[in-house]
This record gives sequence, structure tokens and C-alpha cells, in this order.
Amino acid sequence: MRRLQARWRMTALHVCATTILLVILTWGDVEWSAEGAFDPLIESAKWALRFLLLCLAITPLASYLGWTTAVSLRRPLGLWAFAFALVHVGYSLAQGDVLARWRPPIQPLFLLGGLSLAILTVLALTSMKSAQQRLGRAWKRLHRLVYLGGAATVTHALLAAATSKRMFVRDPQAVYEARLALALLAVLLIVRIPAVRRRLLPIFAPLRRPRSHDRPVPDPAPIPGFTPVLPVPSPPAAEPERLPIPVPEDEIAEEEAIAR
Repeated sequence: MRRLQARWRMTALHVCATTILLVILTWGDVEWSAEGAFDPLIESAKWALRFLLLCLAITPLASYLGWTTAVSLRRPLGLWAFAFALVHVGYSLAQGDVLARWRPPIQPLFLLGGLSLAILTVLALTSMKSAQQRLGRAWKRLHRLVYLGGAATVTHALLAAATSKRMFVRDPQAVYEARLALALLAVLLIVRIPAVRRRLLPIFAPLRRPRSHDRPVPDPAPIPGFTPVLPVPSPPAAEPERLPIPVPEDEIAEEEAIAR
């Protein structure tokens, strides 16, 4: 049952993400003068940030609420965040002179965007089980870079919403979503601190779903028309008969003489 639930969630995630990606690639318009159409450059960045925040939310949900079945979605959520980031970079490269943006002095907006993409690329390439086995203990330390990647992505979004003319013209409400993403990222990072986790776990204990091995196992339902056959106890073993020990005649004579 647990495998079926995991596959159902995985399938729903892939269907939703693929649909969103197809809509961005086919229905959007990158022209500034376009009316009634969204900007795929902006929307791909927003969905990359959303999937990244969902990926970071999986561990707190499993720790505080016991949603361990959602852990299997952490890797595909991170990969979809990387996929939408690549789409965003592709649209960005198609808009004007790319080399001019990386000539010194480089704007912090592009530095943070490049740092975020580099981190997501490394994490995506090492997300396979084979890479995890080769890296061993270093794999977990490497994937802690996702926290830095999340901070770089959110800061990149805030700077884009504050300084980009395209954002101001095509999506002026994006600044509010960027601020909300910053607040969510701060919460997701704070609840990972061990001292905070120890204080919050008792508060969320009533909401925590019990694990499968913690749930009481119900008694099996009786089968109609079936009478269980109980084993018949075996009778106790009889004690062996004790035979009299023969006494020599000379000892009997000595005892009779003493008795006289």
C-alpha cells in the first residue's frame, strides 16, 4: 500500500510539473508589449523557486508531522526546480548580449543567479544512488549546499523584483511573492536548527502521524465456520517406581544385636 501511495504521488507530481512546463513553453510571450500573456522568462524562474521551496519543506514535514511518505518526492522536486531554472536561463540567454552582463563589474543579480544555477547543477548530477554510493559520507555534506542555493535563489528573486524593468512591467506583483519566499525560506531553515527542533517537537506531537511500526496491530478477524483446534496438553510423566535397596545379612544381625 505504501508503494502504491508513493507511486501515485510521484505520478501526480510529474504530470503537474510537465503540464506547467508545457504551458510556459507554448503559451508565454517574451515581448514587452505583449498583452494578456505571461512572460515565460519570469514564470520559469518563479516555478523554479516554488519547486525548490517545496523540496526544502519535505524534511520539516516528515520530522514534525510524520509525513514520511513524502520523503520520496524530495529528489524529483529538486530535479524539477533545476529543470525550470534551466528554462529560465535559456530564455535569459536569448534576451540580448550575454557577454555584456558578465563583464566587470558584474551585477549581484547575475552573480547570485549563476551561483544558484551552479549549486543546483551539482546537486542534480549527484542525486543518483550511484553517486551517493561513490561519495559515501561526503554526499550528505555536499547536498547541504541546497541551503546556500535556496538563499541565493531567493536573494536573486528579490533583486530581480526590485531592479528589473521587465519585472516591473510584466509582473509587478512578483515582488510580493519574492518576499513571501524569503519568509518561507527563513522558517524552513530555522526549524532545522537542533535546539529549535527539540523545543518544537513536543508542540507538534499531537499532530504527528504515527509510524507504521508504532500503530497497534489489530487482532485478526474470525473466519466464519472455522473453529481453532487448541493443542491438548500432555499428561505429566509418571515418577519411576523406587525399588528397595537390599541390606546385607551381617548388617541386619549387627542392628538386632545393638537393639537388644
